Amino acid sequence: MHETHFGDEHLTFAALHDDPYPLLARLRDETPVRHAPAMGMWLVTRRDLILTVLRDPATFTVERDDSPIRDTFGRHMLSTDGERQRRDKSACAPPFNARAVREDAGPAVAHECERLLERLAGSVTGDIGWAELRGALAGPLAVFSVAHLLGLPVGVHATLRGWYDDFAAALADFDPTSRARARGRARAEEFRRVVRWLVRRARDEGEGAVHGRTLLGALARGESSGNGGSDRLDDEAICANALIVLFGGIETTEAAILNATWSLLAHPAQAELVRRGPSLLPNAIEESLRWEPAVQTCHRYATRDVVLGGVTVPAGATVQCMIGGANRDPAHFEGPDVFDVRRANASDHLAFGVGRHFCLGAALARREVQLALGGLLARFPTIALDPDRPCRPEGHEFRKPPELWVRWEGEA
Repeated sequence: MHETHFGDEHLTFAALHDDPYPLLARLRDETPVRHAPAMGMWLVTRRDLILTVLRDPATFTVERDDSPIRDTFGRHMLSTDGERQRRDKSACAPPFNARAVREDAGPAVAHECERLLERLAGSVTGDIGWAELRGALAGPLAVFSVAHLLGLPVGVHATLRGWYDDFAAALADFDPTSRARARGRARAEEFRRVVRWLVRRARDEGEGAVHGRTLLGALARGESSGNGGSDRLDDEAICANALIVLFGGIETTEAAILNATWSLLAHPAQAELVRRGPSLLPNAIEESLRWEPAVQTCHRYATRDVVLGGVTVPAGATVQCMIGGANRDPAHFEGPDVFDVRRANASDHLAFGVGRHFCLGAALARREVQLALGGLLARFPTIALDPDRPCRPEGHEFRKPPELWVRWEGEA
């Protein structure tokens, strides 16, 4: 084991909240597999070791009843391994493939993004326009997109934001007895009641209740099964998987939009490159996913004593794969702390995970970020971070700016 030059007292959730990257770099260099007693887990910070963990579900599983994601949402595609995970993910996958995103969800999402941008353009007072993008663009677009894909009625959309905030607090809390976890479970049950009602209507009334191209409509009638209905999900599985789709669809996308916008505008020379060469936009988004990933960690649980990076991790241990550390590993990314929209291997990031639990909604999230960020740059050529209201990403588990204020000159 490598000798360390800092003590366990430095390894806390608070230490990772504001700017985790210097600490992650020290861990990666000195002790890439390190027990953090105050956090109750083992931190893995080197990219190759993280890939080893995420590609070996037999040794490093997601299965544990008191894990935040299972305790809050139940058994679903992200809290199970093996055949159950394969069945759930396969049943939910059709609306998320690249073709479905392009042909089904894509047009509605593009229309909503255009509507939100049009509203922003109307907020100019005199020669200056300004906006807070989490509330005005990123959040509403993410909520609309996942609600549209699930098939949730418009009347429920306003409630989703409150549910989502409680889910995020619960999933970032590793104490199963905490008030945050209890509140998350309560909000999850509220959502389940809505889903059960929609599923019953879909079965009783057909497409008039929940359109067949939506995820809930397809799951209710077993249409997403690729095995003649034999893999049809029961109602509790539908509810649990709808919950994780809802949370992931909002969290990953809202944060990715905010982090990409902040990263680009915090580097004006890089933003100018994208303005002059819009073909750079997709790679700029990949670089933002690498440089400032929305989800900083992937949790696994050791099924046996295992040697990882020369260190023995005991059976039952919580293994925290630090995605922010992997994405800035100099063994794979040259000059990893530099934000470079022309980086050749930017898409090698692990922001959406890897292996069997790779993010189901990656294609949709990328499309939403491209629509939002591309629309902002095209409509507001002088858009910049508001110097009077500075902000930056924060969070040890889910990372984004709590607010993102921007301003621009003249009419859009």
